[in-house]
Amino acid sequence: MLCRFLRKKSFTISATEEADALKAISYLPINSEDYFKEALRSVLTKSQLQQTKFDEYYHEFKEQLKKASDSKVKELPEEKEKPEKKTKEAQFEALKDWLNLSPSEEEKEVAAFSNIDVLTKKNFLDLSDDEMRLMLRALQKMARKLAHQKSRLRKKSKRHQRLDLKQTIRTNMRAGGEIQQLVYSEKKDRKLKLVLLCDVSRSMDLYSRFFIHLMYAFQNAYDKIETLVFSTALHKVSEILDNNEFDKAFAMISERVPHWSGGTTIGSCLHDFTQNYGHGMLDKKTIVLILSDGWDTGEPEVMKEAMKTIYKKSKKVIWLNPLAGSAEFSPEAIGMKTALPYIDVLESAHNLESLKKVVTQLRSKRSMSYRQ
Repeated sequence: MLCRFLRKKSFTISATEEADALKAISYLPINSEDYFKEALRSVLTKSQLQQTKFDEYYHEFKEQLKKASDSKVKELPEEKEKPEKKTKEAQFEALKDWLNLSPSEEEKEVAAFSNIDVLTKKNFLDLSDDEMRLMLRALQKMARKLAHQKSRLRKKSKRHQRLDLKQTIRTNMRAGGEIQQLVYSEKKDRKLKLVLLCDVSRSMDLYSRFFIHLMYAFQNAYDKIETLVFSTALHKVSEILDNNEFDKAFAMISERVPHWSGGTTIGSCLHDFTQNYGHGMLDKKTIVLILSDGWDTGEPEVMKEAMKTIYKKSKKVIWLNPLAGSAEFSPEAIGMKTALPYIDVLESAHNLESLKKVVTQLRSKRSMSYRQ
């Protein structure tokens, strides 16, 4: 129950971590709540922010549990779940199903929410506050699902779910072929690495807050992710997004990045990335997402060399340009035109429908081609 409660508070807790928590507390004296709480904290928290929030959430959970267990305490009228809240939750479930994040075993009553189709095609700039909150919850679910994709490769497992016949035979050959030990296996986690590069210049001002929401969702779901923002200079912001709630993180980034909403020199910023971070961040397991409209005021040759390096050293390069959602869009901006030969996927990401296409691209391999 505590793990379920913490998940609602944006903690990422897997079944394995739940098992580890149970194992940890089984070794502790039953009458020591302090030891009990510290053991849970050590297993279930993953960042400094979660460490500091744990006591507050633990106390809140205890209070709710105490209230639920007291049959004499009746739920106050204002605390009863309103039909409006139920509708929003059902709409959220329908939205998750549309994203194919958690397919239902039974058919959902999506017909009751015919506006889902409208919502997924609605430009992010036109979303109401309620729609934005709904969308951001869906983004967090999407990020967590992508972070836990499984590989086709398998590894030995202590959980007796799937018998590995080949390894069982090989292991028991040492005992003369007599079956004395069964070997089980499970799929390995796919070790996907992400690098997010977000343009926060003036031309991207309307979209920057949403894209940083997107970066925040991914930053809190992946173990191997680096996030950087740029306008006229490059700034690494991974730690800020990882250790602060969104509103505080956004304010800190806005304050610390000089020339926020100013001009942009995309080429020189990407060049700085390849020189200062490329060696440690780029390899053939890394997908690079660049979020920008491509309006560059620098030298095209600098952009070309930077993009060529990023393309050659990474698994895939995906460029998200919010302007690409327009029917009249053509990649005529000099930065966009220069970068285009070194981009695997160009998507608009101006609404949820276009973002869903990006999700499928994260799962697919790069098409075999050589770029000069």
